[in-house]
Amino acid sequence: MTDAEYHRSIRRIRRAHWLHYPIQALLLTAAALAGSSQVAMPTAANPRFATWPALLLLAALLPLVSLVLYAVARYMRPNLRRPYEENMRIYQSRIVLRNSLLGLLGLPLLAAYLITHQVVDLVTYAGLLLLLSWQTAPSATTYQRWLLS
Repeated sequence: MTDAEYHRSIRRIRRAHWLHYPIQALLLTAAALAGSSQVAMPTAANPRFATWPALLLLAALLPLVSLVLYAVARYMRPNLRRPYEENMRIYQSRIVLRNSLLGLLGLPLLAAYLITHQVVDLVTYAGLLLLLSWQTAPSATTYQRWLLS
C-alpha cells in the first residue's frame, strides 16, 4: 500500500462519515413524520392515552436496535495479518455502525417535536448530529489506533 492510496482511503472514509449523518437524519425524520399520524396532537382531548402506543413501540425498539448494532460493532476487529484493503473495509463498516448507533440518540428529540411541534427540538436535533459528526470524525490517527488495538 502506498502512502497516496492510504490517504485516499482515509479521505473516502471521511466523506462517507460526513454524508452518513445527514442521510440518517433525513431517514429518521421521514420515519418520524410517517409515524406522526399515530401521535396525538397537544390539543387532543387526552393526548397521553392516544400517544402511548407509538412511544412505547419507540422505547422498545430503540434499545433493541442499539444492542444489535453494538454487538455487531464489537466483533469488527482489526487483524494486522489481513490485507490493508480488508482492514479498511472493516474500519469503514465499523464507522457506519457507530454512526448509526450514535444517530439514534436523536430519536427522543424527534419524538418530542412530534408531540410539541416546537422548532427548538429540531434545532437541538440538528445540533446534536453536527456535534456527533464533528467529535467522531475519522482520521489517519484514529485508524492507526484502531488497527493497533
